[in-house]
Amino acid sequence: MKQIALAFCCLLIALAGQTQDPAYNGPAKNQVKTFWGKIDLLKQGKSPGSSLMSAKNLLKTIKEKDPAYNTSALETELKVWEDKATQEKAEEQKAKDQEKAAEAKEGEAKLYFSGLWQKMVGVYSKGRDIQPGVTGKTYYERVKELNLAEYEEKKKAAGVVGPKSYVSLIDEMLADYDNYIVRADRLKWNVVQPMTNSRNASNPQEKMGLLEQAKYECEAILLLSPNNEPFKKKLEEINKLMGNAAGEASKFFTSEFHKQNLNKIIWSSKPLVIGKEKEMASVITSEFKTGEYIYGTAYLGINAKDAMNGNTNLRVRIRVDGGTAVWGGDLSYIELPLTVQGKSYIQFALLPDAQWLKDNYAPYITEENWTISYFLDELVKAGDVSHEITCELIFPTSKISDIKSKFSLDLGNGTTELKATATKMHNELMVSRQLPKAGMNNPAMEAKMVEVMNKLGWNDKFSKAIITSSNWAITKNNLTGVILYRYVAAVGITKDHDGKCYYQEFTFRQDYSGAGNYDSAIKYNSYGGKREFGCDKVK
Repeated sequence: MKQIALAFCCLLIALAGQTQDPAYNGPAKNQVKTFWGKIDLLKQGKSPGSSLMSAKNLLKTIKEKDPAYNTSALETELKVWEDKATQEKAEEQKAKDQEKAAEAKEGEAKLYFSGLWQKMVGVYSKGRDIQPGVTGKTYYERVKELNLAEYEEKKKAAGVVGPKSYVSLIDEMLADYDNYIVRADRLKWNVVQPMTNSRNASNPQEKMGLLEQAKYECEAILLLSPNNEPFKKKLEEINKLMGNAAGEASKFFTSEFHKQNLNKIIWSSKPLVIGKEKEMASVITSEFKTGEYIYGTAYLGINAKDAMNGNTNLRVRIRVDGGTAVWGGDLSYIELPLTVQGKSYIQFALLPDAQWLKDNYAPYITEENWTISYFLDELVKAGDVSHEITCELIFPTSKISDIKSKFSLDLGNGTTELKATATKMHNELMVSRQLPKAGMNNPAMEAKMVEVMNKLGWNDKFSKAIITSSNWAITKNNLTGVILYRYVAAVGITKDHDGKCYYQEFTFRQDYSGAGNYDSAIKYNSYGGKREFGCDKVK
């Protein structure tokens, strides 16, 4: 502003010889006189804004009233004041911008320090608190996010701060951090405890996971307390243990691909050759379409035999488009013979080709395992559209967690081939399924059972009963031991409107009448599963 004033004074001296042209007596005489009056007001600093605007309007009027009049002196004078006004306005705007920038910077700093204080609350407590779940990697990520190097730079740039500022609060927290670690006993609960638990881990991966959480906890503490010796020593110990655990885990990996896909199901349109997965990348997919087969390979961190613990049936829960699990879920399972359980992976099929059925389907027929057959039936029933399918492997031991995965299947091009395969598998299983054997023969009681079954109000109409129990079972009152009734198991034979035959499981009872006797009436007691079988087996 001083420079502008100095330049303006110099300009006024240069123009000092100019007059208001008193000899002029033309049609714009009054306007000329008034114009120079406004210039005098500008020189005096009176109403600069309105005076300048009036001078500009007067100049325009002068030119209109007397086009022959030479207005160059007026224009030169007016330009001086217009330039001055423009420069002053620019200087004012610059000052305002600088003030706003300073305020914004101050606000940004306040926001940063208040935000960092909030983050400190998440990793520190004046008491003994350890927030639930905020340990290990979660705690490490929180501490890392603090970025103390950045904090020190911003604190230095902020200069002197008051005793009640966020900076002072943060510094108090940092100064007390070592005491907080001791108060909260983080070494014991978040480092030593998982290290101890790792000794009894079910598998090498679980052991690695526990040790990894303890390692993250140590690294988090050392970010805020770099000279903390107890945590330094534990970190060294953990690194050694992790090295041993990694060596133990590595013996189960068949390849780097196996390691990268640990505890996952990898889907493919052809059975994968273990160790050759990269060469078979073109058949690995989670998006299938009509005509493609579906195979799964589950990569484990332990041998399948350890995960199965002597079982040969691996439960599987399959859902099509989020619906009810195929075959109720609990009855679906993958056949896993002991001969294939010495490996750290499991391979199975959901939509197999003829070769797979020839090589692997015999155990399914022997065990009357309908899982794949019912899955194909479900797809056929769902229609010629796209489906999302989830598959969950449910292991019989706690040595490995259940594995869940999903894929899509687009049947937009039809299900003709699928229907043929479903029918073939269905028929093969029908041949293998036999009616339950009779445990006792009692034609009169069997006739009464048929009568009772047909009075239940079910849609099924039963034609025959087979008593599968060889003896009556007695039910007593749990508290008194008094006999209540006796019961036997049986199945009822029925045929649906499509001509398919089924047997339905039941139990029937006779109530106790006392003195070792039972009522002669046969009563319904409970029902169980229903299974299809070949009608040719009904005699």
